[in-house]
Amino acid sequence: MDRIMKTILCCLLLSALLVGCAKTKEIQFCEGILPEGKGVNCGTKFEDGELTVLITSNEPFGVKTIALQVYVVNDKKTEKVESITVDVKPDKETATANLSFYTGGRYIVRAMSRDTLIGEGRIEIAEQ
Repeated sequence: MDRIMKTILCCLLLSALLVGCAKTKEIQFCEGILPEGKGVNCGTKFEDGELTVLITSNEPFGVKTIALQVYVVNDKKTEKVESITVDVKPDKETATANLSFYTGGRYIVRAMSRDTLIGEGRIEIAEQ
């Protein structure tokens, strides 16, 4: 009986660890958004142009605006290149914004609510 309890306890702890470490997609980069809110052709590598950013929070935003901060990553150096304000509904957990990427490179996009990180995503842009 003791061995069964230890096995069950180990399984529960392992399950909790796996669920706690599961990655969420707080920020997705897509070519568009369907009316029901799903992203179209989402990914992390695109050619230059405009993309739709789908922002997903773990809880309602609780504010009317959030900030999207765009950083370019160059040889171990990260530099902020743009910051935009996105209107959101305080009781919602998702929002969208359009971003233009016309210079090739690697970028990090962070969604912030005041000083709290909602999520971030990484994207690579290839120039045409």
